Amino acid sequence: MVRSLVGVLWLWMWLTIPAHAVAPPDCSTPRAAADTLFQWLRTDVYDPGLAATCMELPAGQHGARLAVQLKQLLDARGIYFPTRQLPDTADYVDEDGEALVVPLPDELPEVTLVRGEDGLWRYSEDTGRAIPELYAKTFSVLSLWFQSNLPPVFYTRLLGLYLWQYLYALLLLAVAWAAGTVVRLLLRNQVRRLLDRARLPLNLETYRRTNHPIVGLVIFGVVLWGLPDLQLPLGLAAPLTRLAWIGLGLAGLVAAFRFISVGAEIARSWSALTESKLDDQAIPLLRQAAQLLLVVVGSLYLVDAMGFDVWKLAAGVGIGGLAFALAAQDTVANLFGSINIFLDRPFQIGDWVKIGSVEGVVEEVGFRSTRVRTFYNSLVTIPNSQITNANVDNLGLRPRRRIKFTLGLTYDTPPDKLEAFTEGVRAILAAHPLVQRSYEVHVYDLGSSAIEILVYYHVVTPDWHEELTARSQNILEFVRLAREMGVSFAFPSTSVYLESTPEHPLPPHDSPPLAQLREIFDSFGPGGDNARPLGPDYGRS
Repeated sequence: MVRSLVGVLWLWMWLTIPAHAVAPPDCSTPRAAADTLFQWLRTDVYDPGLAATCMELPAGQHGARLAVQLKQLLDARGIYFPTRQLPDTADYVDEDGEALVVPLPDELPEVTLVRGEDGLWRYSEDTGRAIPELYAKTFSVLSLWFQSNLPPVFYTRLLGLYLWQYLYALLLLAVAWAAGTVVRLLLRNQVRRLLDRARLPLNLETYRRTNHPIVGLVIFGVVLWGLPDLQLPLGLAAPLTRLAWIGLGLAGLVAAFRFISVGAEIARSWSALTESKLDDQAIPLLRQAAQLLLVVVGSLYLVDAMGFDVWKLAAGVGIGGLAFALAAQDTVANLFGSINIFLDRPFQIGDWVKIGSVEGVVEEVGFRSTRVRTFYNSLVTIPNSQITNANVDNLGLRPRRRIKFTLGLTYDTPPDKLEAFTEGVRAILAAHPLVQRSYEVHVYDLGSSAIEILVYYHVVTPDWHEELTARSQNILEFVRLAREMGVSFAFPSTSVYLESTPEHPLPPHDSPPLAQLREIFDSFGPGGDNARPLGPDYGRS
């Protein structure tokens, strides 16, 4: 029985005690003055008159209305009033020596607290004059008209919100979707028509990549514009506003990122019409630099939109700066490598290069790496730091291309024909417009299966295709010359000679006498009848 009476007594006390005790109005300190306004506007102790106790009222203004309007516009904008961070001393002065507190210097600098001559802190008279203007900027006339023309049933609460707020939210989403649709149609028709007139090289896929984030920008912008009109509670308005700003920032970041890519694509198409390759190399670097800067700025914006203090985050990064620097040293090395490549210009886009074991054509020079398309069509990515320390052989910068090979004639070719063929090769090279005149053609060696003629010359062209074309043309002329002269090209072969058989014995060796041999080799010496040390004269003298 006693336990039952005690339980009933505790239940009665719990039901009769207020959920949250509210202190009487207090204007002794900036924090107390701010607390007074917000505490007396709670739903359980709602009293706008007491909430306006700590307000200096301009002439013709009603304190209760100003207090309610200030609370409503703060909630609608999703702004938390930092009462716990305000000074709690009556004799507070700022760094300029004034008895002035600005609780929201970034969001609402018009709202200030001042100490009066009586020593009490109040919302300033300037704040009272600014509240109606801020209220009008926060809520649209359309929203106020919408609320005033609804039947009373829409002011019924459901899950903590009025029915008109649900209806207005649906209308806001519909307007945002309609605005996005209109913008998408305008982009598809007007913008593409403008691009066609300007003859900008944009394809349909490029247009689609830039279309979606712009539509997202419009949708989130409309939501942010209409969100305060919903007059949601602060606990719901603040996260929704933050999410809308984050969505707007992400859409803007993606849109700007893709616009940079589109601009680079247009610039690359225009640079293809110029002879200089410097712009071909600068465009990817500028694109990557702009995108990197955009990512950094966009990330800082998103961090701020999420409610984090950017400066405190930067200080935290500073604490771990050593670890970050160690982790990013390769990236920094590649960055300086790209700067060296851009300044020294060891190669350009389209050059045929050989870097270490990689040989191919340079396709792109970026901040981190360089991409080379090999001749078997694979794409090799080389870090720029490695290129800085490597030996770069730029085959594309050669003003002329060296061609060197040997022509092998059969051993039964007479010396006169051999010399005549050599002169014919020289004549063919002299007749070709791309062959430099400093060519060398000589009977060079006695090979295992041929008399070898060295052909060495340069083709004045920086292009590999023209080099191959000239080489092919010259070889075809050499073949035609050989047929005209009746000489034959040798090929590797092996001949087996049987000196004697039982049926065909080897005849006795008939050798000229020594005196006759002396006459023969003397005739090839200085002043001899057979001496032609400079070869036959084909009219060169």
